[in-house]
Amino acid sequence: MRGATLYRFLAVALLALLCLANPSLAQNDNSGGNTDASTESTATKTDNENTSTPTPSKSRSSGDASEDGSKSGDSGSTSSENNKSRGNSSDEPTSADDNNSDEDPSESFDESYEETGMPGTVSLQTPNLMTIPTPMFAIGDQVVLGWNYSSDTLRPPEKLSICGSFPTGSSASTDSTQPCNWYIAQDIPGNSRNYTWDTVTQGAPGVAFSEGSGYRLYFFDSAYGVSNSSPGAGRITPTPFWFNMYRSRYGLTNDGVPAGYNPSAATAVAIHAWTVVVGIALSIVCVMA
Repeated sequence: MRGATLYRFLAVALLALLCLANPSLAQNDNSGGNTDASTESTATKTDNENTSTPTPSKSRSSGDASEDGSKSGDSGSTSSENNKSRGNSSDEPTSADDNNSDEDPSESFDESYEETGMPGTVSLQTPNLMTIPTPMFAIGDQVVLGWNYSSDTLRPPEKLSICGSFPTGSSASTDSTQPCNWYIAQDIPGNSRNYTWDTVTQGAPGVAFSEGSGYRLYFFDSAYGVSNSSPGAGRITPTPFWFNMYRSRYGLTNDGVPAGYNPSAATAVAIHAWTVVVGIALSIVCVMA
């Protein structure tokens, strides 16, 4: 009996010990978990502190950035001032611009060109001097003149004049000191390239043309005159062209022809048939012989 009671007591004691042991284990587990959590929290906090540590350098970089910005602002203001000064300098006229504004466009040649440039000339195209070196103009006829300027004519005339001269030693030549004895055209546009000369109305006043050679035509710049042989580089010099004059006798080619004569109405010569037969017979006899 005592042994059974003792066993029961021991069993109850073991159960009590077990009950006491379980809360302590649970507490140890909780304490261990709390320790781990606190450790993790501490590590996280440390990491956060390490991460947030560069805050002073950030403020410094922002300060540097502000300094850089101020520097760039200063440089920008400097460049803007430079641009403004450049703009002001470009707006101000230079002495070269002043000189160019006062110059005539037709006079925009340097001094070296004035000294070394070649004068221009007039080339007669109609009549063509290549095929007719000395053309002949009919007295009382209308003569078509066509011309062009040479490549050296960099200052073509604004107004062009054409004049004529009688043969040297002719009684019609009144003033030997002047190249021309009469004007054919005066102050025609410089860009003209042809002109029709009426030899009846545009001749020497009171002097009739006569047949002969040695006549001359002059083309010249109206602003410089026919006597100026050196008008300057690029301008045309007075250019003479020789020609002859004659009287056309085309209207006298029918001298000796009866009035009202019509060649188409002339009487035809009648040919008889026997004449043809005799001619054929004679031809056959000659061949057989």
